[in-house]
Amino acid sequence: MHQLTNIHWKAVKCILRYVLGTSHDGLVFHHGDSSVIAFSDADYAGNPDDCRSTGGYCIFFGSNLVSWSSKKQPTVSRSSTEYEYFQLALTDMELSWIQQLLQELHVSLPSPSLLWCNNSSSIALASNPIFHAGTKHIDVDYHYVRELVLAGSLHVHYVSTHTQMPDIFTKGLPLPQFAYRKSKLLRSSHINLQGDNRDDAKFAQDQALQSL
Repeated sequence: MHQLTNIHWKAVKCILRYVLGTSHDGLVFHHGDSSVIAFSDADYAGNPDDCRSTGGYCIFFGSNLVSWSSKKQPTVSRSSTEYEYFQLALTDMELSWIQQLLQELHVSLPSPSLLWCNNSSSIALASNPIFHAGTKHIDVDYHYVRELVLAGSLHVHYVSTHTQMPDIFTKGLPLPQFAYRKSKLLRSSHINLQGDNRDDAKFAQDQALQSL
């Protein structure tokens, strides 16, 4: 917070205008499918000061957004595969916690959790150990994603960048792309904990499948 400039002041004013203009946006919860779906994404060396990547995820229970994150990664990645793979692991940590919570609440899941990612190399690394030679430098803690995939408790699939929801958490977007992702995460309505009769539980899956 030292040596602030007019650029920083303009950024703060932009944030305040956005918060003021979106005060009526919130989460709307609907009855529907009980599947757990996640989107994982990260930019590459987006921070100009330390070349670290910003990772983000959003997790849906049916059509309901229940968890999201935007956070700078703790280390500098050497490749796009590495930073996307790290983010896959971080996303799956949250997925595992949500699954355990649902089990404690006696909520049965109809199928393994589905994790969407827009990096083909990291998806291949998560399911095939043949890439080990080129990824020896990656922390072994992150390879537990592969164990979950091989065990069948997690499915990782490719999604087009154009329909990648966490892009809104990792980078600045043109207004149309920002508005599209925002419409999928938030609804212009007051929070409704009781839900309603509308059944759009498949919107996340549909948007991802349309890109294949």
